[in-house]
Amino acid sequence: MTIKRSFIPGGLAMIVIVTALVCPMLRAADNMGTKPEERAVTYKRMGIGDYQNFLKNWDEKKHAVLYALIQTPAQYDALFHPAPLMGAKRPFAPEAEVYTKEQILVVARVIVASENMDKVFEVERVTERDQELALHYRFNEPKTNATFSVKNYLAVRTPRHDYKKVTFFENGKQVGELKPAEGQWSVPAMTPEPNKPDAGDGK
Repeated sequence: MTIKRSFIPGGLAMIVIVTALVCPMLRAADNMGTKPEERAVTYKRMGIGDYQNFLKNWDEKKHAVLYALIQTPAQYDALFHPAPLMGAKRPFAPEAEVYTKEQILVVARVIVASENMDKVFEVERVTERDQELALHYRFNEPKTNATFSVKNYLAVRTPRHDYKKVTFFENGKQVGELKPAEGQWSVPAMTPEPNKPDAGDGK
């Protein structure tokens, strides 16, 4: 029996080995490079008592969590109702100029009345990645003996940007998603008054 031996020159053999090792590494590096890094977004929390208003009612049985991305005064007015108080000098809503540079993220729930409303929601972080914005927050359900419920919310101001998607994470779990590029700015859907000159244009 004759055994045929194949012969590969040493230099060519090295090229084959190096190519076999390098190609998977290049593919892995290329795949890693296609996913932008998550970046922190600066934000400022708004206090519940900053303005004389209250959050409008919604069907909390259908939507346990209300969430929104406000970019115009008309959108803000679609969510909040002014509440005049005798002797109070606080404004009813943010000034219109705010929306030229900033936007407002809002998350709300109907909860058992709490002694400290500002402690119910806590911001963990706000991040962005590849035209997507994410709000991560803690919801600390009140443990009280109160016999009535109230609407409570978290509102944060961030730099204005036209994001394709906005995601809300409560206690590490995704609870909502908006697609502003498609005209979706709130869940449940709220409708700004059509006679408002700033409705939808941010001016």
